[in-house]
Amino acid sequence: MLCRSAIKPVFIGLGAAAVLAAGGASAIAAEAASPELTITVDAQKQSEPGKPISVTATVATSEDTASAVHISEVKLTSGTTGVDPKVIQGCDFEKTLCDFGEVNTTNETATSVVDVSGKFDAPVTVTVTMTVTGNFGEEPSEATSEPVALTFNPVKADPPTETPTDPPTTTPPPTSKPTKKPTKKPTSRTPSKPSPTPTKSAAASGSGGGGSSSSGSGSSSSGSGGGYVPPSPNSSFDPRNPQVALPPIQAPNPSVAPSPVPGSGTPQSRLQGNKAPVAQDVTFERMASTQIAWLAALLVAFSLLLTQLRLGRRRVPAGAAAKRPKGTHRRPRRGMFGK
Repeated sequence: MLCRSAIKPVFIGLGAAAVLAAGGASAIAAEAASPELTITVDAQKQSEPGKPISVTATVATSEDTASAVHISEVKLTSGTTGVDPKVIQGCDFEKTLCDFGEVNTTNETATSVVDVSGKFDAPVTVTVTMTVTGNFGEEPSEATSEPVALTFNPVKADPPTETPTDPPTTTPPPTSKPTKKPTKKPTSRTPSKPSPTPTKSAAASGSGGGGSSSSGSGSSSSGSGGGYVPPSPNSSFDPRNPQVALPPIQAPNPSVAPSPVPGSGTPQSRLQGNKAPVAQDVTFERMASTQIAWLAALLVAFSLLLTQLRLGRRRVPAGAAAKRPKGTHRRPRRGMFGK
């Protein structure tokens, strides 16, 4: 067994160790409980060709409330030369800062728009980093977001559209030669020659019979012969050739005549049912209307002349008018009640 003098130091050592352990734990807890700001950046990873990208920053506190909270820096970096990334709207620390005022554990958001100026043919990557600053009482606090990569795609020019060109149309040369119209030579008709000896007829035989009766016995020999001998012409008689030279006749042309074009032959008239009058008909109508107007004017003038002549007759002297019985100038009434 241990003695009491040895046990007392052990208890004292254990108590001191417990006190030291409790103090260290409270110090660690006090350090972990200090409030701080947090910031998160969210954005679309790639943009459409030629368009900017919107970036959203979310700010909050771990605990307690911070005052004068604002975006103090927006850092844009790009590894491509010849391009200039910049904030065109939102939290631009050079122009306007995103001032949140007082921020607690509730998330506060602010949206910025990032664009790239310059000409580029390949996609451009831009890294965005934001820093937020605020105060917890009198102690300042600051937080920086994780870098976010943005990819900007270039605008591709549309290839020029080729207009289809049709090959020139070539007309083949005519292969068929024009056919010649067949022509026939005129044929002259030659009449047949008349027979030199006339044919026998009943009149000739009768005349021969009559001659036999007058000659008596000699007629029997002549009648039995039966042949008629024509009289020979005189020496002064010159017989003409009965052949007559006919004029040459042109052979018929087998080609078909072209069909007449309507309206190209005889001029149209009203009798043919045409809708538009011919120029001759229009001229005739104008002349007729002019003559009718002149005749009407002459008739009116003649009527006015007769009226003037009738009104301009010499009036009867007053003495002659007094000699006439009263009322003779009036037309007497006729009928049942007439005088």
